[in-house]
Amino acid sequence: MGAEIAFRLNLVHGRCVGVRIPAEVDEKILAELVPEERGFVSTLASARHPSWVAGRLALREAFRDLGIEPGPILATRRGAPALPADLGGSISHKRTLAVGLAGRRENDASIGVDLEACPPVFASVEEARAQARPDLRTRVLTQDELARLKSVPEKDHRRMVTLHFSLKEALYKAIDPLVGRHVAFHEASLTTLPDGSASIVLALSEHDGSFAATAFWTEVEDHFLTTARVQRA
Repeated sequence: MGAEIAFRLNLVHGRCVGVRIPAEVDEKILAELVPEERGFVSTLASARHPSWVAGRLALREAFRDLGIEPGPILATRRGAPALPADLGGSISHKRTLAVGLAGRRENDASIGVDLEACPPVFASVEEARAQARPDLRTRVLTQDELARLKSVPEKDHRRMVTLHFSLKEALYKAIDPLVGRHVAFHEASLTTLPDGSASIVLALSEHDGSFAATAFWTEVEDHFLTTARVQRA
């Protein structure tokens, strides 16, 4: 394989493969795509080629680990991987790494994955404040989540906010195919647990219906890797 595999993991919500994003996409890497994918990537801006290709290769490898050939993985109108109705899959990428989460779709459930670089572990509050970046907490966290954040040491706030951001991104990727609309950060409240799971309270509109959702998180390659599964209740 031209692109480098970073890891292969069995997660609660499916098989996950990580692929290192190449600096550029050469003919050897392009040859790993199916013809329809090569045609699609040619329509994208060249700056998008490495991450788009790495994401498709990661998802295809995840399906192949399950003994499944998914066919061309293009994109839906809302930007998600376009897959056969009996398959579920999701892609995420950061600067150097792309991941694909794959599984068979059961009970009309939908899955999502997200990848976020882990903030550094600060030794003290002073160090954390010195390295402070724009604060996302009020954009990402609900009032309940902000209240729970007060029980977390201040030096760990940035990591906790980043973890919540990632979990919500994975959750919203899973919800989106079911509701077909943008879901805001404040429409879900999470409580992260030490075992790598997260309890979820959704606050969607009555028009959307009711859903059962689960989410899990881990750390790999200095990134938070989060997954979610959603189905109608």
